[in-house]
Amino acid sequence: MTSITVHCLGAFRALGDSFVVDVDDVSVASIRAAVSSSLIAMDRADLNTVLTRSVFAEGDELLNDHATVSGSEVSLLPPVAGG
Repeated sequence: MTSITVHCLGAFRALGDSFVVDVDDVSVASIRAAVSSSLIAMDRADLNTVLTRSVFAEGDELLNDHATVSGSEVSLLPPVAGG
């Protein structure tokens, strides 16, 4: 089991600056699933819709769900609108 710190941005800031999830592997898909479970446990299942459209990043690199992280921290970037 690996602990990953998830840094919250945008809509996820309502959860605090960050939170920790435990994953069996360090793929982004596993981290996304663990975050989804954590949202339900925090009584914030409403953010799961935003989570499905969000991107994870490690440093300056945006990660797809097939990627693996090399460290123990990721940022959770919700979609934004602007112009």
